[in-house]
Amino acid sequence: MSTVSVDKGGGLRRFLDFMGWALGIKARVDKKKIITAFLVRIEASAQEIRETITRLELRYQSLLKKAVSAMVKKENDRALIYANEAAQVKSIYRKLTVVDKVLEQIKLRLETIENMSNIQVPMVEVTNILSVVRDYIKDVVPSMASSIDTLINESKRVLVETTDSIEIDPEKALETTPEARKLLEDLEKTVAETVNNRLPDIPVSLLSPRSKSLEVKVKETAIKVPVAPRPRIRKPRPEEIDREVLEYILTHGGFIDVGDLAAKLGVGKSVIRESLYRLREQNKIKF
Repeated sequence: MSTVSVDKGGGLRRFLDFMGWALGIKARVDKKKIITAFLVRIEASAQEIRETITRLELRYQSLLKKAVSAMVKKENDRALIYANEAAQVKSIYRKLTVVDKVLEQIKLRLETIENMSNIQVPMVEVTNILSVVRDYIKDVVPSMASSIDTLINESKRVLVETTDSIEIDPEKALETTPEARKLLEDLEKTVAETVNNRLPDIPVSLLSPRSKSLEVKVKETAIKVPVAPRPRIRKPRPEEIDREVLEYILTHGGFIDVGDLAAKLGVGKSVIRESLYRLREQNKIKF
């Protein structure tokens, strides 16, 4: 005797689901939950970018030290190599910083959505922005562009899942809009000053035989430097002091506080002054 299995409404449910879809009615979804999950993915990409930015900053600082050291030793060819590499690192750093700011803007827009029933407009806008960002970074950091591409695909999925109409075409969300490009341009201007402060340019002009001296503003601070400098294993050589002085000047926008640097290096102010005179004689600086 054969056993008859009871369908408990399974077939009917599938039929009703199909009819509901055909009529353009999707099952009720928790849109807020979907957006929250998307925000987590965005934050993961942003964290990856920030970690890369930190590594680039450390790399730039290392190249700056090497370039300055080579300048002091009058090894201009080596200094130029370091300076050129530093310029490339700074370019990538600047672009990634812009991308990080863009992702912050996207997160803010999604976190402040009040009307979940009309989520299509902000999601299309987000997808447009991500598309512009991907093109902005793809030639500089392909791996990051791939990460942004993943976010684009995720945003298209969110767009479909949170939109009631089955007529939505997520591919249309990839049409670049002037608003998306303007956001990128505005953030580039905002980021430029911050990047220049954190990663000061290495004046390649100093490496030319006919170089113009770097103009320096010298300040004598009221900081009291100990008469007996802190113990050192050995007394720093003049070229080491010169490197520290030149690095200080470059990282402080052409300014040097004699007392501040003397205190940091554990030497007398006269040592810093002597270095300034040596650098001036080498036509590296003028004051």
